[in-house]
Amino acid sequence: MEVIYVSHDGGTHWIDAKQRETKTLEVAISQSQPGHLIRLIAGTYNISQPLRLPRSGTVDQPIVIRGDSGVVLDGNRGPDATVSATNPGASRFAVFQLINVDHIRIEEIVIRRAWPSAVYIESSCDLSFDGLDISDGTYAFYANGPRTERIRIRTCRWVQDVAIWRTIRWDEIHDGKDEDGNVIKVPYRYLNGAFFGSDDIAGDVEISNNDIRDCYNGIRMDVSADNVGAPVGTFNRDVRILDNRFSYIRDNPVEPEAIAVGWWIGRNRFFNCHKLFSQDGVRGGFWYYFGNICWFDSRPGPEGDEYNGGAVFKLGKGGSVPQPDYVSACLHNSFFLRQKYIKKGTTRGLINARNAIDHADPTALPDQMMPLDQSFLGKQEDLQLSASPPLPVRFEGDLANHPTYPAVFDPYDGVLHDPRPAGGPLFENSLAGQFDLAECHRVPYSCGLEIPLPDGTTWHSPRAYWPGAITNGRVIFGPEYVPVDIEYVRSLPIPG
Repeated sequence: MEVIYVSHDGGTHWIDAKQRETKTLEVAISQSQPGHLIRLIAGTYNISQPLRLPRSGTVDQPIVIRGDSGVVLDGNRGPDATVSATNPGASRFAVFQLINVDHIRIEEIVIRRAWPSAVYIESSCDLSFDGLDISDGTYAFYANGPRTERIRIRTCRWVQDVAIWRTIRWDEIHDGKDEDGNVIKVPYRYLNGAFFGSDDIAGDVEISNNDIRDCYNGIRMDVSADNVGAPVGTFNRDVRILDNRFSYIRDNPVEPEAIAVGWWIGRNRFFNCHKLFSQDGVRGGFWYYFGNICWFDSRPGPEGDEYNGGAVFKLGKGGSVPQPDYVSACLHNSFFLRQKYIKKGTTRGLINARNAIDHADPTALPDQMMPLDQSFLGKQEDLQLSASPPLPVRFEGDLANHPTYPAVFDPYDGVLHDPRPAGGPLFENSLAGQFDLAECHRVPYSCGLEIPLPDGTTWHSPRAYWPGAITNGRVIFGPEYVPVDIEYVRSLPIPG
């Protein structure tokens, strides 16, 4: 590769054992060619206009943009209140705009004050981002367009706003509606974004080993109203969310919207997150949640914030609201909860198996952190779970210590199988983040699980696994990722 040296002033600098001519970042980007390694030396670069890559790299000769230690790109922008849970589009600011380009890599750069987005992607593929440290913004990354696929985001960090968990109310971020259905715009609506947001992208996205914290949403991938009727697998397929850490997430760490197929959410750590897994009004399926560790030591919101209860699953309302078309599986996760497992709604095809679900003792926590009468599930009239075919809901082999478990499932005939009720704490020290099972619960299962995969094959879990995410001191690996076989998935019948 040809190394292109870049400095904030485009002058001559001592680099790599000699005086070297450098270019400004804007010039280096505008002149970039396949095989260029654009190396930024330490300094603060003030970005007044988006840096738009003019051409693609190739498979063998990508364009690489890499920062030395001490490189900061400063967008010098304040919040843009016109963007709230919406596509920011190419007309708004982003530090990097990747539009109609392929085979680009951006690595080891600090990005500050980039509103509404640090990186905006449109109609592009084969992109990778490693080691970016991003703060501020409605989005760290936003991707758009059906040609957009094969995106890798690894070892990045995003802090949206450190005030979001403790001092801003949920309903000061999420717009409301008046009695006539008109939108009421709220003061912090510009925080209603995500680490990775998207609209109408094909998929094949890997988000792994990132530190995502102090933000409204983690991953939120949408499909526009014009495309919600597209065949399953056209958008939002083959998404891997693996080995990340999500902390202080005010709404949802993982939120597919409208339609999604082939999502693998595994081996993540969720710390102080409001509602973990959203399936609200989402078609598709083959969603897998496995090996995740989820715990808390805090309850969100300032005084008067009523939206601080939370749940593990956020389900759809049923009726005319779309439901999953295929199975999903939540297996071998470890939960230490102050909130309900599921509050309300309905779903189908959910296999909830062999998790370790530890509800905290509210009397052992600071006053008001958790309701003294916190229930395992929401009210029976608000939650519908059915074992009826062809997509039955099945809770199987979960270890849980809630005093109402397993009787809480009595209203849901045929849903519960092989429960493992327990008394007292399930883990060594949950508040300290030590999630090895207490020795008395380290009991494997007599047979393996069979989990259908989106290519028509079946994953068989090892019988030696204990309940929860950790067996013999190691987080389980879980089912191996397989891409969606679109022809197979579309051949499956969809219940009415």
